[in-house]
Amino acid sequence: MSPFFNRVGRVLLGTMGAQLISLGVMLALVRLYSPEDIGTFSVWLSIATIIAVVVTGRYEMALFSGDRSDDTSAIVKLILQITMLLAVVVTCAVLLATLLFDQVPAVTREYGLALVLVVFGMGINKGVLSLLTLQQAFNRLGFARIALAACVALAQVVAGVMALGMSGLIYGQVAGVLLATLLACLWFDKKWLCECWSTPWSAVRAAAARYANFPKFSLPADLINTVASQMPVILIASRFGAESAGWFALTLKMMGAPVSLLAASVLDVFKEQAARDYRETGSCTPVFVRTFKLLGLMALPPFLMFGFFGEWAFGFFFGEQWLESGRYAVLMIPMFYMRFVISPLSYTIYIAQRQKLDLVWQLGLLAVTAACFLLGSSVDTALWSYSIGYAIMYVIYFVLAYRCARGVSA
Repeated sequence: MSPFFNRVGRVLLGTMGAQLISLGVMLALVRLYSPEDIGTFSVWLSIATIIAVVVTGRYEMALFSGDRSDDTSAIVKLILQITMLLAVVVTCAVLLATLLFDQVPAVTREYGLALVLVVFGMGINKGVLSLLTLQQAFNRLGFARIALAACVALAQVVAGVMALGMSGLIYGQVAGVLLATLLACLWFDKKWLCECWSTPWSAVRAAAARYANFPKFSLPADLINTVASQMPVILIASRFGAESAGWFALTLKMMGAPVSLLAASVLDVFKEQAARDYRETGSCTPVFVRTFKLLGLMALPPFLMFGFFGEWAFGFFFGEQWLESGRYAVLMIPMFYMRFVISPLSYTIYIAQRQKLDLVWQLGLLAVTAACFLLGSSVDTALWSYSIGYAIMYVIYFVLAYRCARGVSA
């Protein structure tokens, strides 16, 4: 087995463990919480996820830049400092918006402190996972994913048993994210972390300026992408009620999260090798094509099978009140398949530092998403148009990523 596939396998094992935990926990959560509880919590978590994109400035991506490899310490210190600052500043801005605009969900204001804490934890966790990838510590990376899933799961189940309602979901998320991030940080050498923290301010400022394209272009692009991905939950809750949002949230949890994390297992290895190939040869086409074939063939059988048995499976595992989630999942198969296959490959856009292309594409995706959920007359119409539109946008994304993989001469 080649080193690339060996690394993919090691990360994949950890990711599969995390997903097994998530699946087992959802079997408990759907019996401890109502669709309305899960729907309201999902709106809060969607807002937290959007804010978490901002707080690192996307500087964790600079660790894999094709230009330099000696700025790690400065980037680590930069990420920690801006995450602490922006977690408070951006969350306060969102809380202020809830006082000025009725359209902002009230749950944001009611759980504002929890929002600050979970955003900070999510931001630091992103930096930790990126560092583990950079150091090729793929076994620890897998364990970090398992720890995150396990900590959140345990906290939310305990809160559900204690009948804390929707509050239990929120506080469980906060406690789980912070604990898992702390455990992952303990794996790093303390002396090295101290050296990172003692990096001169001049070096930190120089790194911030050198990689300014990441907050300038990648941050807006990724923020738009995250808004587009989280917007459906918020709009469904607003237009069709919290119960529909709860059904949709379970669909995303059981389809979107596994798809994203399995693809992320490949991405964690792909971006390290692709960045190295790009630095050495100016192109990463061979690993790009190999990864595309791997993902396409890996995903086809399970998605085809799910098209026939998906709705039944949701009803069987989660109960009759969640059968609607299975129907939503079948409607969205085209989107989930294309996301699984294409999303890891899009990292070549960052490696080639063609962030402007990504920003334009993300704007298009946001427009498609908003149109589907604002114009759709029913949940079914909105979800089907969203699924097809998203799949088409990913075909365009693949073409852009392939051109970047071919190098500067493409």
